[in-house]
Amino acid sequence: MTTESTQSDEQKIRDLINAWGEACEAGDLTALMQLMAEDVVFLTSGSAPMRRKQFAEVFSAMGVIMDLTCRSNVQEITINGDLALCWNLLEVSFTRVEGETRKHAGNVLTALRRGADGQWRIWRDANLLTLV
Repeated sequence: MTTESTQSDEQKIRDLINAWGEACEAGDLTALMQLMAEDVVFLTSGSAPMRRKQFAEVFSAMGVIMDLTCRSNVQEITINGDLALCWNLLEVSFTRVEGETRKHAGNVLTALRRGADGQWRIWRDANLLTLV
């Protein structure tokens, strides 16, 4: 893989991370679903692994009772063929309809896979956010 194509892939992954945050803030589940692989798995502390269907259900339920604000700070991207790892510092604020805001922050390690269409998608996501 050339340095130019690696830089292009790295930018595509950064764009995906930004698009994820924008879609979360907009409550756009359709956009989020397009950014994840069919066999995606989300890992969070204290919860069972969450697959695509469960993510959609949880996100839809949350969208009714709160707004999200997301801030990402990519620390590292490593690409090896059609797999990539992205270490990200993430801050998410959850604001309930009645006005209470809770801020969570921490490290996220995301494994991405390039599909047959050339697009990068989230494949595995280990989220270590805690209340701050």
